[in-house]
Amino acid sequence: MGISRKKVHEEIADLIMEDIKNGILNPGDKLPSISRMAESYQVSSASIREALNTLRVMDVIEVKHGQGSYVKERMPLGFEHEFEIITRKDIENLLGLRKIIEVGCVELACSRADEKDLEKLHEALEKMQTAVMNNELGEQADYEFHMAIAEATGNQMLVTLLDDVSEKMLETMKETRRIWLYEEKKSIRKIYDEHKSIYEAIERKDAEGAIDTMLTHLNEVESVLLRHHK
Repeated sequence: MGISRKKVHEEIADLIMEDIKNGILNPGDKLPSISRMAESYQVSSASIREALNTLRVMDVIEVKHGQGSYVKERMPLGFEHEFEIITRKDIENLLGLRKIIEVGCVELACSRADEKDLEKLHEALEKMQTAVMNNELGEQADYEFHMAIAEATGNQMLVTLLDDVSEKMLETMKETRRIWLYEEKKSIRKIYDEHKSIYEAIERKDAEGAIDTMLTHLNEVESVLLRHHK
């Protein structure tokens, strides 16, 4: 079979995902061994390993040490039809809401954040850095970082408002990471650096810088989601 344009492991990952979507592989099924898959797809074992790692990062499969690779029992948001339910307008509205709330929050945080608030933000950053090192998604740390900014405003209504959209926001951030990791157009390191810049602006009480960095971050998230939305 001819494999072109995409890297070999990306093409293999796509083929495995198609088998899952078409019911050839079902949730809980064990994948064939690496050697069997390499023979079947006529590629190297290294390419199969890279493809499986890509699918693991995307939360589509899980690797059980000593047992092999298995299709996840519960598919991630965006794998089949769930992400398609989120319309383009929904994404625009969600990110528009986030911009309004979070730009206001980060501006207030610059003048109101105390040492305890900065410590919470720093802890979330450290969790994100750990995710970078482990090649993980780090969406929970991302969520905690944004909520810590809201809490730093001292305005509980802002915290509640942001928390009201937390579930959808968390899933959206998770989907963004999968897209960035899979297509290699962005990286978890880049996302971490953006959050670090936001933290540093708050730390030096630079409201203008904090607003600029927050808007840059949210605009990039929106751009990626809209570019890949079907």
